[in-house]
Amino acid sequence: MKIALAQMKVIPGMPKLNVENMLRMIEQAKSNKVDLIIFPEMCVGGYLLGDKWENDEFCLNLMEYNETLRKASKGIAIAYGNIYLDKELNKRTNDKEIHPNKDGRSRKYNAIYVFQNEKPVKKAKETNLLPEGIQPKTLLPTYRIFDDQRYFFSLENIAKDFNIPLEKITQPFQIESKGKKVFIGFEICEDLWCEDYRKNLKSLNQTKTLVANGAEVICNLSASPWTYGKNKSRDRRVLFLKKDLGNDFAPFFYVNCTGSQNNGKNIVTFDGGSTVYNKDGLPIIFSKEAYNQELIIVEEKEINIAKSKERIEKSKIAQKYEAIIAGLQYLKEMFGSKEHPNIVIGLSGGIDSSLVASLLVKAIGKEKVIGINMPTRYNSEKTKSAAASVAKKLGIEYFTIPIEKMVEINKELIDSVDLDKSGKKLSNFNMENIQAKIRGTSILSNLAGKYNAIFTNNGNKLEVAIGYATLYGDVGGAIAPIADLTKIEVIELSKYMNKEIFKEEVIPKILFPDKLWRFSEEQIQPSAELKDKQIDPMKFVYHCALVDMMTDYRKKSATDIMQWYIDGILHEKIDEYLKEIVRENIGLDLMKRWQVDKPEEFIRDLEWLDSLIQKSIFKRVQSPPIIITSKSSFGYDIRESMFAYEPSIKQEQLKKYIIENIKEYKPKK
Repeated sequence: MKIALAQMKVIPGMPKLNVENMLRMIEQAKSNKVDLIIFPEMCVGGYLLGDKWENDEFCLNLMEYNETLRKASKGIAIAYGNIYLDKELNKRTNDKEIHPNKDGRSRKYNAIYVFQNEKPVKKAKETNLLPEGIQPKTLLPTYRIFDDQRYFFSLENIAKDFNIPLEKITQPFQIESKGKKVFIGFEICEDLWCEDYRKNLKSLNQTKTLVANGAEVICNLSASPWTYGKNKSRDRRVLFLKKDLGNDFAPFFYVNCTGSQNNGKNIVTFDGGSTVYNKDGLPIIFSKEAYNQELIIVEEKEINIAKSKERIEKSKIAQKYEAIIAGLQYLKEMFGSKEHPNIVIGLSGGIDSSLVASLLVKAIGKEKVIGINMPTRYNSEKTKSAAASVAKKLGIEYFTIPIEKMVEINKELIDSVDLDKSGKKLSNFNMENIQAKIRGTSILSNLAGKYNAIFTNNGNKLEVAIGYATLYGDVGGAIAPIADLTKIEVIELSKYMNKEIFKEEVIPKILFPDKLWRFSEEQIQPSAELKDKQIDPMKFVYHCALVDMMTDYRKKSATDIMQWYIDGILHEKIDEYLKEIVRENIGLDLMKRWQVDKPEEFIRDLEWLDSLIQKSIFKRVQSPPIIITSKSSFGYDIRESMFAYEPSIKQEQLKKYIIENIKEYKPKK
């Protein structure tokens, strides 16, 4: 039997384009005499479509394309993902009871469709609970960005509804190949990640059930987002299946989509990573490049003789670069344009905007990017020169628009209004925010509107976390390319861009500190440049590590950090975060450099950071979509409610203990 994995680019909300792409890949498979071609989960309409899934008309429109794909199955078997709106359940079962989704609306399945020779493929054992050729997803994730249970009804819930064993409706399909019937077990994405789903004191392993019901081959159709280390995670999950099944484990085909999709607050990238695993659960064939569409054709006999392959993974920073590029290139599809949009970027001369400009040029081309420098009297010649240098090296259009007069006019206008008859004038802090608002709202947004362009948000994750930005100023924009990168990752990605991508110094070295975040007098320190001698208030690298810990998928609290401080292992936790970024153990030196080895400063600083993260939520809910590059990004990956900051009882107890009992941080020996 010859099987093809169609690692295709899926464009959310564009079924016509997706199906045209599928048809081309089907024809390519036919020309290579493929017996079965498998496509990713929800490849017809896309996966991250939000509450569009609650619109029956929208779902029915996606289902209209099933007829085209059914006809395309002449001479081949095809399996693909699409929505199934089950309007015929009562008719099939001759049951008068209502069978809605859990929300009372029409029952919908995140389903696999299987056709061969223009007909739905039969299962090993049919049941009237499911239509012919249809298999719903069993495990519906509801963590991170996933909302499957909000929209879909699972195979497990069908079994519960009709009071039958799940095993009865978990059946392989009968695919014809060279005059024989081959039993293929199909599952969808999360069904592979079953180790954490429990039933009867065991994992709810649908692969095991499919094999027990006769499956000779397992095919997993996925829409699985990229995160660093994702391929290794996939490999580990397959090895778990192998361990659980033992000698019964069957060859495993995993196909994933490429491209990007969004949930309104995040741009989510899909790397592909399609892989064939042998009977030992080891990878023997995998896609060539992340984010590239590819048709992987496999002869069954290859599986039995091929040796396992070792994956060669790019560095963490290199993979994050690829994810950001994929996210930026998705803007064209997100806006439904034939060409990449024109982008206006505020180019301050700092490292954040320099990096964003560099990423934009590599993603969409220099002719699409326009840099704008907007100085006041607080902007140094160093930063203005750095901004001009970056623009010249990148070859982008660059303009300087001084805003000092606009600042003065705004001050005069606002100070002329006396709402409470107190004679109150704008404070210095108010004036700082006015500068940012003029840059973002008055200049960048209006230039974008004038030239049918968009503008970017250049903030990094540390700034986003503590709200070090101005609403309607630098919080604005259409997309936040680096808002899931901590500041140390910004530095390392900038170095990577110079060395590996441009192979020259495009981002000036005067912006790069040493490993302990120290600058010489000739260099440029991070600054908003909104007042004289302003330096950003963060303890860089140290705060990067803490923010990563506090926002990670397995989130840590201020209490955890205090306990590590007491136990003398906080520096080790910092090094653990940094190991794949700077590859040096500098945690203890960082703590001394920022004087948080002293208990009073450690407590003061931690409370400052912890409280600002909570107090700044109101800014994040108004921020533009962020490209996800971590295992937990602000947006809808981290869903936040706005409420006041209050330390926990345990936190107050540990604070008291540290102040009264620790004179200086002592590393555990």
